[in-house]
Amino acid sequence: MWRWHGGELLLDEGVVAVEVPAGWAGEVSHQLTFAGPLGPILAAARSRWLFLADPEPEPRQRYVLPPAVRCWDGPRRIETGAARWVVEPGRSALPTVGAVRCAIRTVRRSLV
Repeated sequence: MWRWHGGELLLDEGVVAVEVPAGWAGEVSHQLTFAGPLGPILAAARSRWLFLADPEPEPRQRYVLPPAVRCWDGPRRIETGAARWVVEPGRSALPTVGAVRCAIRTVRRSLV
């Protein structure tokens, strides 16, 4: 599924990491608690949080993320540098990318 080892996050096939700026990532995680499962969240270097998520079921919907947000599909290696878990791994369920995207959209609307 995924592993964090020595300054990099290793994503396997079928896992997605959504990178959100730390300045509003706390509010995104708060919004996700209302949407269902809150999967592991890794606070990485360069003031960013990585939300681990399940991909959308087929057919995937096209969507545009804000410029400060990046999304990576596994398999992939993501350099994290010094990092810490904001939400510890161990929960079985991950939110979908759609749930993370919805939380980001809700937070961005409140910031405008």
